[in-house]
Amino acid sequence: MIEPLPPGRARLIGPYQLLGLLGAGGMGEVYLARPAGGTDTLDGLVALKTVRADLDLDDGFRIRFRREIDAAGAVRSPHTASLVGGDASGRLPWLATEYVPGPSLAEAVIRGGPMPEPVVREMGASLACALADMHAVRVLHRDLKPGNVLLGADGPKVIDFGIAQAFDATQLTRTGVVVGSPGYISPEHVNGSRSLVPASDVFCLGAVLAFAATGRGPFDDSDMAAVIFRIAQGEAELSGVPPQLRAVIEECLRSDAEARPTPRQLADMLLSGDRAGAAAGGPFPWTEAVRGQLAAHAAGARAVAEAAAPAAAVPPVPSGAPRPGGPALAPTPVVPVAVPGDRQGNKGLWIALAAAATVVCVVLGAVLVPGLFEGDGAGDGKAGGAGGGAQPTASASDAARTQAGPAVIPGADAGRTGDFGPAATDVSRKPAGWQAWKAKIEDGSVECVLADTSLVCSGPQRITVLDAANGRQRWRTELGRAGSGPASVAAVIGTTVYAFEDGALVALGLADGAEQWREPLAAGARVTDSVQSGGVLYYATRATGTGAARILAHQLTGKQTRKWDKPWDDPADDGELSFADGRLVAVGDGVTVLGSTDGARLGAVAAGDITCRAPVLKGRELLCSGPDGLTVVDVTAPQNRRSIAAGVDIAFRPAVSRDGKVVVSSRHRVYAFGLADGRQYWATYDDSGGGLDVWGAPVLAGDSAVVVGDQGIGAFAMGSTGEADNTGSRLPTEWPGGQGARHDPASISYIARGDVVFLGFGDGTVISVYAP
Repeated sequence: MIEPLPPGRARLIGPYQLLGLLGAGGMGEVYLARPAGGTDTLDGLVALKTVRADLDLDDGFRIRFRREIDAAGAVRSPHTASLVGGDASGRLPWLATEYVPGPSLAEAVIRGGPMPEPVVREMGASLACALADMHAVRVLHRDLKPGNVLLGADGPKVIDFGIAQAFDATQLTRTGVVVGSPGYISPEHVNGSRSLVPASDVFCLGAVLAFAATGRGPFDDSDMAAVIFRIAQGEAELSGVPPQLRAVIEECLRSDAEARPTPRQLADMLLSGDRAGAAAGGPFPWTEAVRGQLAAHAAGARAVAEAAAPAAAVPPVPSGAPRPGGPALAPTPVVPVAVPGDRQGNKGLWIALAAAATVVCVVLGAVLVPGLFEGDGAGDGKAGGAGGGAQPTASASDAARTQAGPAVIPGADAGRTGDFGPAATDVSRKPAGWQAWKAKIEDGSVECVLADTSLVCSGPQRITVLDAANGRQRWRTELGRAGSGPASVAAVIGTTVYAFEDGALVALGLADGAEQWREPLAAGARVTDSVQSGGVLYYATRATGTGAARILAHQLTGKQTRKWDKPWDDPADDGELSFADGRLVAVGDGVTVLGSTDGARLGAVAAGDITCRAPVLKGRELLCSGPDGLTVVDVTAPQNRRSIAAGVDIAFRPAVSRDGKVVVSSRHRVYAFGLADGRQYWATYDDSGGGLDVWGAPVLAGDSAVVVGDQGIGAFAMGSTGEADNTGSRLPTEWPGGQGARHDPASISYIARGDVVFLGFGDGTVISVYAP
């Protein structure tokens, strides 16, 4: 229940008044809070997580906390506790989510005993939907357990994204460290996997359901080493689970991740059984014991809120403040610094844990990017260099110099081929007055579009435009509503920026950010991907809750209007769009080919027929990456397909050159193949035990393949044959976080133009340096 505030604890954190203590751990506390000055009893309450005031917080911790905020903000689901706000840069970082007045599943079962099968099924289906909504925005929970499930009046809600990470965040796990909680982790955790998958969350959910039905976890044991061993060997104890429910849980607990059901399949499996006691359309069918606990929690929260006197409200922003704006960013010239790699492995992880009976550590991401701006003043949100003085913003008239020049996006084109062409190495295309710089634009992953002299960047909640020559801020939009999802730049055409922001498609002036028009998205819809070609924007949406997906075409130039709107029958949680030669290709669980004019269905590949991650469209050929090379599909005749790069576990999106060469990359090697004949031209040295450590997708700049890695930016000549040198062509550069920093490959975006490169990172940092 709610405890009084500790003596000496400040009553205000951020814009919130603390009311009582909900819980505490080794590093932080969770408080019941409400907006300062508010008097709402229940509706305005939040659960506010912060760190202990006596801790010495390094930049690495702030980055990890920021990632928690990003993960919580990305997920929008009726089955999770929604993010309300957060700040990782203040003296005490904090994160606020909606308050759920109810017990955790752990508390409810301990106090009221195991739950009947119909309730477990209904609860499990809701939790499966929560996982589906998380996975749809490429977030893994990684620590689903009974204590991270709160029971609300309208059903269960998943909380605590403290160790949630975007898919492919493989650098979290080191030797001797397991991410997760004992008894509720998957074999992928304990076997030392460096890349958990959505099925890992499904395994954890199976263990949670077994606990709900029996009052004990399926791998419970007094000896930690025994818990790890039983999980690794698939020795689940399910004797007390009802037979039909047991069959479903056994599917979740399969040792082979690929054999487990998807969250949507699991929801269907759970609701296909006995649903006695379910009140369709009514309150959630909790037991009388749980309803009693819900009433007690709500009464306790109400009493605490009514007893607390309102605190003084945080002063509002002056009404005269301009809409686009904010403090200027003070970029710092980049000083080249060599960055040695960290090459620890994970071999024999679970054996070492079992032998030593080591406590399993729950971590937020111990090897994520440390802070960038030591001495820059950026840690507290202030602009300025080491001296703290703010720099003036660049002239808006400079931004207006962009007329109708082509915008350069990270995918290089609507087919996402990653080829930046001759302009990437043509020094005449470099922005006038350019010098190497770095800037911090927002707390969270950013991706930018280059439009002549302007770098238009999207972040978790707003659009920011920088001067491409020096990184100074020109303008930025206001923060979007909490929970509205990240902003994204859809296109830049002439002097207009088109972006998805705050639940709408908006058109903004490139010179000053002035809003020209706004079209709201359908209620509850979020954009999952978009591409633009010929003045038309194609984008996919997914409805929160139902998961229904649609693909739309919107005319941006001339008379702006929606051209067509079609249902998407087989989207994946991370479906993607590509465009080439008048065809829009939507890759989800299957592949759908649509005509650009009217959205007519031109062809398809059935769901599950091929693996197609990180798709690239080159003309009529769709390149689908997988763990055993590339599958090339002719989208005009989808039955025609062939394979390239057999044996290569492709980790990133390939790059395809104009003359038909394909560059692919695993975690430690880069290869070049012929698209037409599959011939291998070259590969980097086989240094999987140390050496090349690839961080992101390769791109093509002029006659070189460019790779971002642990020691900087490397370039490999496309005309090479045989083995390419892994080390001789690297350009040491100062990465965010400095020496030894690690970065999430999925969060790095790359633009090459005019002999310089622009990179965006997961912590909101953008840098520009000379190309190698």
